[in-house]
Amino acid sequence: MAINFLDNIQLNQNQILGARIENVTSDPTSANGGDIIFNSTTGTLKYYDGTSPFSSSGWISLTTNTGMTSWTLAADSGNSETISNSMEVGFTGGTGISTTISAGAYDSGVSIALDNTAVTAGSYTTANITVDAQGRITSAASGTSGDTYSLATSSSSQGVVEILLDASTGTDTSVTLEEANSSSVQIARDASGNIEFSLRNNVTVPGDLTVGGGDISLTGTGRIQGVDTVTAATDAANKQYVDNAVVGGFTVKGGFNANTGTTAVAGTDLYTNTAVAVGDYYIVTTAGNFFGNTATPLTPGDSVLAQTAAASGNAQESNFAVIQSDTDLATLTTVGLGNVNEASTPDLYGIDVQYSSGTASVGVDIDGLNSYASAEPDHSSDYFMIYASNNGSMMDENMKISVSSLKSQLGIGTFAGTSSSGTSHVFTHNLGTYDVIVQVFDNSTKETVYASVDRNSTSQVTVTTATSSNIRCVITKC
Repeated sequence: MAINFLDNIQLNQNQILGARIENVTSDPTSANGGDIIFNSTTGTLKYYDGTSPFSSSGWISLTTNTGMTSWTLAADSGNSETISNSMEVGFTGGTGISTTISAGAYDSGVSIALDNTAVTAGSYTTANITVDAQGRITSAASGTSGDTYSLATSSSSQGVVEILLDASTGTDTSVTLEEANSSSVQIARDASGNIEFSLRNNVTVPGDLTVGGGDISLTGTGRIQGVDTVTAATDAANKQYVDNAVVGGFTVKGGFNANTGTTAVAGTDLYTNTAVAVGDYYIVTTAGNFFGNTATPLTPGDSVLAQTAAASGNAQESNFAVIQSDTDLATLTTVGLGNVNEASTPDLYGIDVQYSSGTASVGVDIDGLNSYASAEPDHSSDYFMIYASNNGSMMDENMKISVSSLKSQLGIGTFAGTSSSGTSHVFTHNLGTYDVIVQVFDNSTKETVYASVDRNSTSQVTVTTATSSNIRCVITKC
């Protein structure tokens, strides 16, 4: 079904892209002046000349192009015509076509510019170069320099020998220095360009050894021995230092009865006959007041850790720190252990809870709510829940809003009217704004149509059609 326009279209000199003239198999039996058709039976483009009353002779065929017999590219007033490599000239098959490319009156001839192929600047031991029939270099492969080793004595009195390895990658290069006793040092560069330094035999370094920015790794089962006393935060630690550091560490002693003090070890009682060391850790298995103190109630799962030592029979509450306390079942006002579940009370439906590996995911279950069956809600009792932000003037919070108030806050308003005839259709919507959306459809076919729309005022719209029309107009406030 085509889209109907009831008024003229003003394109303001803009183009119609990708348009196609109306295709017909025979010339229409009625037309207006300026109508254009393409008769697909005869392959002819035609227009109607405006003859009235209608006459079939009023359809005029546009002249058929018989083709071009010659094409010439010539210079104008001393300036050459140019076809760059981004432009293309082509001809379809046929007879009687000739092409002439000639020099202009002030030109010496026709010139063709050839591309250049550059070779990367530099020196090469070898280089393979290929040229085409015009003498252009079409390919060039760089050569490689050979491995270079040089030995040189420095100007110092020490007689230092300098060793240079080839800086290129792709091959292995190395040099080995040996003494009479067969101990040796090897310096090598692998195929990836990495430099390795290795000592072949046991080596003693009489002074300091500094490694700048690298790691020291033991690839076998050797040990690092003779580490001095630790003094700085970045010093390596020896075994004695580590052993001293862990004295008084964390020690799990087991469970105990918080009511009586009895521990898991037979015959021992934390409150009366047990020595306490720093780091001793006890876990409550039976609820009770710690050392009889009602201000420190302990329940199963609570734990205590000794912070100071005490001799047998001298331990007291102050020797310990409570690690975990009062993890009872939670209530509405008390923090504790609890669970989250879906409510079964009808007025709380809409909350969905799912568990995965002990974690609860809580969301809004809109699909689980009952559908509202009333055609017109009672605005005095029905509400929406909204999140209200007050730009920092007060705490943001969830609030409620009635259906009627929500409609007013959102500025929602609509109007619908019908005009059964005429070309000027006035609709008074009284929505109080120019910001309205106007939709027009044929009141008989209910098909959307297009016409001129003028917003006369904040309360009125005029729809104009080229011919008398029966239309219905729907107006929505933005």
